[in-house]
Amino acid sequence: MHIKQKVLILIPVIFLIMLILWQTGLINLNMYGISHIAQDSKKFTDTLGHKIDGNYSVLIDLSDLKSNVGKEIYNDGSHKIVVAWIDNTGNVRSGGYRIGFRSIGRYSSNEASLVSGARHESLGDQSFTTYMSAKMTAEYENREYISSIFSSGALTYKDGDEFGFYIFPTEFYEGEGNTLDEKGIVKLMLKGLYKNIWSRS
Repeated sequence: MHIKQKVLILIPVIFLIMLILWQTGLINLNMYGISHIAQDSKKFTDTLGHKIDGNYSVLIDLSDLKSNVGKEIYNDGSHKIVVAWIDNTGNVRSGGYRIGFRSIGRYSSNEASLVSGARHESLGDQSFTTYMSAKMTAEYENREYISSIFSSGALTYKDGDEFGFYIFPTEFYEGEGNTLDEKGIVKLMLKGLYKNIWSRS
């Protein structure tokens, strides 16, 4: 069989395979992961999702911000949340110290799940909304501060999302001796995590 004949046979076969993958949703699943499932409210439901009890903590070294990247604050064996980034804007008006957490879940053609600080709720019509369920506090030098939200995570990764907080509130920097150049250890505590679950309708 000539090469030209082989090509002519292969083209419709490849087209047929691509058509099957497209109709079954496997192409979009491979490209977009969890967000593809979260948007498909006709095939998947999120009614099994629920808040997770408990407080989860991580120690952050303010003297070496990069050393904190990758530290785990949550891990149940199937889902985890790690420190994705941490920075210091150098300006109180822009929030000072900020931290971003990366949530990593799992997905397949039949289901998906993600433990996160954010809840991804289906709105029907192939869309969903995201809002923060988690709250964070920062314990530093024997004082506890309530952290405010910096960003609530969209499903920007195939296997998860990202969400963030300002570590200290504005009043921290108004306190005597507190600066934008702290060198100590701060204990961050997350509560109100949400287990997003998408299952076949």
